[in-house]
Amino acid sequence: MIERVIVIEQRLRTKGLVFLLAIVTVVYAAVAIALTAGTGRHSPSALTIVIESIAFVSLLAAIFFFLRITVRVVATPQGRALEVVYGPGGLVRQVFGPDKLVGADARNFSFLQMGGWGYRGSLKVFRRAALATRRGDALDVRLQGNRRFIVTVDDPADFVSALALLKN
Repeated sequence: MIERVIVIEQRLRTKGLVFLLAIVTVVYAAVAIALTAGTGRHSPSALTIVIESIAFVSLLAAIFFFLRITVRVVATPQGRALEVVYGPGGLVRQVFGPDKLVGADARNFSFLQMGGWGYRGSLKVFRRAALATRRGDALDVRLQGNRRFIVTVDDPADFVSALALLKN
């Protein structure tokens, strides 16, 4: 078994984001039910019902994954890695291993710079992504391939220090 030791870990504050997603989900469900019910003259097509169901389940999944987000630096035999774990069971993980990390800085970002609440961007498509649960202090990670990942954490300098030991 590969030994992994957690060097630093922080659970992100996501209550505001989860509350916003819950409101959007309830409003979406109410509008979808109202539109699907219609006036009785036209029944919804099967495609409409499937699309509405997929959208509703996607919103519920987003709420589930944003209920608990943990950011951690772990020490492995290969070196230090940054992990972002989504959902209560940690079903979805982003792992940036020592072979992918180029550098890290602690910075302060506005919502405009982050692109708003939630997960924004794509490391594969845009080569830049941000996980913003609030504005302010964030860990700005530079990755191989001129990619960049930003995540809001309290005391990002502690994460930078933990990752700086990467090249020992």
